[in-house]
Parts: sequence; structure tokens; C-alpha cells
Amino acid sequence: MKKFIVEGTQFTPRVELDPAGEIVVRGRSIIEDPIAFFNPIFTWVKNCSMDKLQVTIRMEYMNTASSKQMYDFLMLISENKNINKINVSWYYEEGDEDCYEMGKDFELLMNLSFEYFEYAETM
Repeated sequence: MKKFIVEGTQFTPRVELDPAGEIVVRGRSIIEDPIAFFNPIFTWVKNCSMDKLQVTIRMEYMNTASSKQMYDFLMLISENKNINKINVSWYYEEGDEDCYEMGKDFELLMNLSFEYFEYAETM
């Protein structure tokens, strides 16, 4: 597998998928058609195979449709039998309880271990 990068915009997150064992998703996701955006990312995840995977999620904001796709994305990772050990680092802005709770909800719904990191709000 090759490294796959989707550059972020003001409406879409930057996504880095590295077959060396790292996935990073960061930015904002207020996409009109999140299924079309996430589809190639889902394909990459379905086809990946690795011993250890570090997933880092650092989202400033996700609309409802994007949060559904993020759930599906994490569920695909969780269900991939070709990944042996998965760790999720979930970053949320200081005071953003909604984002923190979203991570907690995702963790409860799937077989993944999350670590939570609060960071200072940026201007």
C-alpha cells in the first residue's frame, strides 16, 4: 500500500494514511457530501494490513453527517482483522465537551482504546 494524503480545506479535514502504521485526521469537516469524501479513505482502510496502528483525530468541528462518517471510519478500523493493535488519540479543544463526549461515545460503541488530549483553543 502507498501513503495516501487528502489535503484539507476550510470545509474538509486533512487526512494522512501511512502504511507504516499511522493515520491522522485533523481540521474541520462540514462537507456537503461526506460519503464521497470518505469513500477513498474507507477503501484504503479496508485494504490495509499492519501490526500496529496509531490513529490521531484532532477535529475542530464536525457536522452531523461528518460525525457519522467518522464513526464508520473508526468502526472499519476496529473491524479490520489485518490490524493487530490499534490506539486512538482523540484531541479536543479546551472546553469543547461535545467533541470530548463524541470520542467517549465512539469508544463505548467499538472495540478500540482511546486516549484523550485537551489542547488550548487557537484563534
